[in-house]
Amino acid sequence: MWQTVFATAARNQRANLRAFPWAFTLGHMIEGGYLVLVSYFSYVYLIQGDLDDRFALYAGSGNYLAYAIIGGALNVFSVSMMMNVSRALITEWREGTLEALLLSPSSRNGYFLGTALQQFYRSGMVLLAVLVFGILAGMRLSAPPLLSAGIGGVLFILSCYAMALVLGSIMLYTRDTYIVQNTLFAVTTLLCGFQFPRQYLPGFLQTAGEVFPLTSSLQLLRRTLLTGEAIPLRDTLPALLLSLVYIAVGMWSNRLVERGLFEKHQA
Repeated sequence: MWQTVFATAARNQRANLRAFPWAFTLGHMIEGGYLVLVSYFSYVYLIQGDLDDRFALYAGSGNYLAYAIIGGALNVFSVSMMMNVSRALITEWREGTLEALLLSPSSRNGYFLGTALQQFYRSGMVLLAVLVFGILAGMRLSAPPLLSAGIGGVLFILSCYAMALVLGSIMLYTRDTYIVQNTLFAVTTLLCGFQFPRQYLPGFLQTAGEVFPLTSSLQLLRRTLLTGEAIPLRDTLPALLLSLVYIAVGMWSNRLVERGLFEKHQA
């Protein structure tokens, strides 16, 4: 499997460098920089640092600038990660290489993990650039425990990967990327609490947001970055278990859609 992982990552990286070396990554960096500027100007000039008393209670910190910039950076990272991993199979279909891929003996898990590995490298560059913009804008963070920050980061990446598998099967089934992906990204941006505490939402929307592993993993990672608190292991279970469920459903649904493609082709 690991041979497939590294081979897929190397192939995708080589193809990206030849086809569009910087345009796609640069676009996400500009989007992240825009989010930083909006957060900064809104906080400094629009509300002039005057926050609702409930914000600190809901967010666990009164540091709005750090809260918004971390959320914006992680939102850009999650969109970049999910979009590129989920579009892997439908891109193969559009390029006419899907049939060869499905007939090959290579590991399907290795293929998806290799795609995620290459996209982690590109999305990580975007995340780093946005955080640099945030530091220049005045974002200050507490020193988080390295173990907790690492656990939170791994859970967040895992949740992105898990949701991308399910999203990819829907894309392949509908033969559409634009409407499907942008609908999901709009919903997760609203319900997962990237830009504001979820407690401001109505109760039924807060409940709806719990179906995404991104919600709990985002809360854990941002909490340890903002407050420097350690993450109790029991708090990681909801995000971990939900991510594993999404991965199982995603792998099953992808195989189901692939079987339908073969049957349709045979007919």
